Amino acid sequence: MDPRHDARAEELDNLKLALATFALQLEAFELRAREGLLAAGIAPGTAVVQPDGGAGPRGKIDWSIRSAGSTWDA
Repeated sequence: MDPRHDARAEELDNLKLALATFALQLEAFELRAREGLLAAGIAPGTAVVQPDGGAGPRGKIDWSIRSAGSTWDA
């Protein structure tokens, strides 16, 4: 067979394995996070509110530069 085809097939197999491994690790993380929330007495799906209401250190909403709607200079 063509060596390029073999290399591409091997790379595809490696990517499939990496994706499956990531999916398993994500599932394990989500299970641990859910157990932690339940142990803390927080029902899954409950919104967690920051103590200061989400305001930044100056009392304003702290918009990050990654935010598409950011119009304030923090």
